[in-house]
Amino acid sequence: MKRITSLLMATMLCLASFAQDPNFHIYLAFGQSNMEGNATPEAQDKTNVPARFKMMAAVNFSNPSRTKGKWYTATPPLCRQGTGLTPCDYFGRELCDKLPEQITVGVINVALGGCSIKMFDEDQIGEYLPTCADWLKNYAAQYNNHPYNELISLAKKAQKDGVIKGILLHQGCTDNMASWWPEEVKKLYNRILNDLALSPDEVPLLVGELVGQAEGGSCSGHNSACIAKMPNLIKNCYVISSKGCPQAGDGLHFSAEGYRIIGRRYGQAMLDFLEKSDDNAQFDAVSIAASTEEIVLTPGSNTIFAIYATDANGKQYNVTRKCQFTADDPDVATVEGIQMIAKGSSGETTVHVSFTDQSGNTVTTDIKVAISLFPLTESGLNPSLSGSGTFNGKTLALTTGKDGLGGWKYTGGIDASEYKYLVVRLRLASAAKPIVRIYNTTDASGDCYEYPMQRTKEAVIELKDLQTKAGKALNLKKIQMIGFSSSGSAAIYLSEIFFSNDGVNPVTAIHSVEMNPTGHLKGAPNMYNIAGQRINNLQPGINIVDGKKIMVK
Repeated sequence: MKRITSLLMATMLCLASFAQDPNFHIYLAFGQSNMEGNATPEAQDKTNVPARFKMMAAVNFSNPSRTKGKWYTATPPLCRQGTGLTPCDYFGRELCDKLPEQITVGVINVALGGCSIKMFDEDQIGEYLPTCADWLKNYAAQYNNHPYNELISLAKKAQKDGVIKGILLHQGCTDNMASWWPEEVKKLYNRILNDLALSPDEVPLLVGELVGQAEGGSCSGHNSACIAKMPNLIKNCYVISSKGCPQAGDGLHFSAEGYRIIGRRYGQAMLDFLEKSDDNAQFDAVSIAASTEEIVLTPGSNTIFAIYATDANGKQYNVTRKCQFTADDPDVATVEGIQMIAKGSSGETTVHVSFTDQSGNTVTTDIKVAISLFPLTESGLNPSLSGSGTFNGKTLALTTGKDGLGGWKYTGGIDASEYKYLVVRLRLASAAKPIVRIYNTTDASGDCYEYPMQRTKEAVIELKDLQTKAGKALNLKKIQMIGFSSSGSAAIYLSEIFFSNDGVNPVTAIHSVEMNPTGHLKGAPNMYNIAGQRINNLQPGINIVDGKKIMVK
């Protein structure tokens, strides 16, 4: 018995050692030379590093000896062997100085001097990396020639230890004043959030300015032309000022003192955010509200949301992880952590949310959730299934990159075999010559069926016997993506897209069954037979009237 008890205790201790610690705050950092660290650390930078300030080695070091994927006290260098002082050094120190002692701070720094932001874009690195100088290729080789994948892999490993709280970026000299840079950063930020199941309401982006004009910065124009635009594109984005940060004399890199100043500014911005969303805050709640009151999901998909509590002084706190969630119909959707997850293929439900504050008072709110095959919302339509696209939920304007793909992904697949047509209607004919694509895979570069719309406003695609570009039969029982590719030269203004059995009207959602032995309701609007064809009179068998099944004997 004693031996069994000892084994159980040992097992529990082992499990505890791998448990996620909510007091271990982890930050991801990426960029080029200033994030990599250009200044030689001085004596003050190597001493008095708090023991609770950690770095995860992103590559193997020989001096100091560090193993990739393991945590160490954050004594510089924090990026790679041979790199210098970075904003991360004093970012971490600032947090340790100001946060409670039970909080440990960890950073993961993946940066490459001289690289474009394209180095971190999985859609562009294949073309970009071969054009780089040999020295830059050597840097990339230390990250297995894919720095973004390495960053995500390390981050997932770190998530077993703690909680990712923020993302730091310092990059731009190579892409100085490039008009596409802000959207590219937004795309990368969203991809990181998606790949790591993080919430934009909980994980901000901190973007540092380049050496300023007053300090002799060679690329200072990037600050106003590009970096200043980021808060307009990303809700929780902080621009970290470089004003007064001395440079090294080359117009590009900060001096050691410059890194100390801007690093602490990164930390101060993060502290400002944490104060607004402190998970450990004690307060009395007056009300709670969801970041969105209505969520539309595609079958098999999920989305991240947040719940905010407000106290008597109007201060808000992110309390998502402390709430209780109950769905009227859990077969439609449920909540796991901070994600709303579609369980059904169609339907609607209300999710009731409750939060109990420190005094035992409970406040509530509701979220309406609908499952739709083709939601025309910014959260429901992904404009960047491949390439970098945009979608405006108000104007329904979809823009894809050249040969990119925007549309809907059904990870578990949907069965379209019961339908005869897919109908696509645009508000305007598009000069981008959109192509409707239907996939049996979630790989946008994979084989698919294509229907060129050219400059027409409507496509009625007969689903029977469709073949892919490679000549294979399209499996209608497992459709995994439907979307649009285009030349990228203009927007595609969507109107509606739906499955149909008559090529004109959508197959109406069926909510319930009612019995009608007499066959009344003659001439009722929105009346269809079970095949989806419009009818003027109720027929024997099942009829669909205003979304309800009517049985006539």
